[in-house]
Amino acid sequence: MKAGILAAGDGSRLARAGIATPKPLVKVGGITLIERTMRALVEAGVEEISFIVNDRMACVADAVRGFCLPVPVHPVIRTTQSSMHSLYELASHLRNEDGQNDRFVLCTVDSVMRTESVCDFIHQHATRTELDVLLAYTDFVDDEKPLRIGVDAQNRVVGLGESAADSPFVTLGLYGMSASVFPLLERAVTSGVQRLRNFLARVVDAGLVVHGYRIGKGVDVDRPSDVEVAEAFLLEQEGRA
Repeated sequence: MKAGILAAGDGSRLARAGIATPKPLVKVGGITLIERTMRALVEAGVEEISFIVNDRMACVADAVRGFCLPVPVHPVIRTTQSSMHSLYELASHLRNEDGQNDRFVLCTVDSVMRTESVCDFIHQHATRTELDVLLAYTDFVDDEKPLRIGVDAQNRVVGLGESAADSPFVTLGLYGMSASVFPLLERAVTSGVQRLRNFLARVVDAGLVVHGYRIGKGVDVDRPSDVEVAEAFLLEQEGRA
């Protein structure tokens, strides 16, 4: 299983609050967001990781080299228009040209969740080979612009965004995908689609087999206050262990 990490955003809300540290290097519980994400992926059994940062964040690649992870790690340094375009730039690292084990995991660098949740999700994605896409979701909403997700009794995704406006559930930054998304991704980029959420909506509309997987809670770190919320969440989970 390969994994890609989306970390090319500007972190503008953190920057406006006076935090000059690049978002991937912001620490939650004493560990940077990108190291926390990578170590969770490794524990879940991922065997190769690629990540993308923008041209102003080359220092993140330097930091990652110091993690001494037991799997190959490939940095991509490129400024992109949106998270969907970042996935497009990572695609060459996520494909398997021999057509074998064509499933991969995509995650955002700023979603903090329990390592056990990441492991469970990736296990589901690896074993549910009849699915084209698996989307993590939660009923914990602490985001200014959450992506609502509608699922039926079998966890089949029946709506995203506006079509799921009344749903109590929102997506987290953890996605399982197969190579079946790449032709759609190519068309989305050439037709001018922006944002990963709009691409995911197209995937659902295209009739691919898309299911959801419910995770108890996750915190997206976009604002300084989110760091405190994420740290409290992690402490709460440690207390239950």
